[in-house]
Amino acid sequence: MKKFLINYIPAVHEGQVNSDNAAYSYKVELDQQFANRSESDNSAGMAAKDTESGLWKRFRFDGIQSAVAL
Repeated sequence: MKKFLINYIPAVHEGQVNSDNAAYSYKVELDQQFANRSESDNSAGMAAKDTESGLWKRFRFDGIQSAVAL
């Protein structure tokens, strides 16, 4: 898997609505893209494993501010 530093503006962060539209950084290992069937979008974002927590996260492409290969 390829490693990236993702700067991302989530709709919800740690269970709370991100009303300030704050960006957060995540060090991840990229795995795959995902689709949004309800919006008929075949490539809405990507799934990645957070290298610090070990948890899987999903990032919508429209919320990604930057992605830097590590």
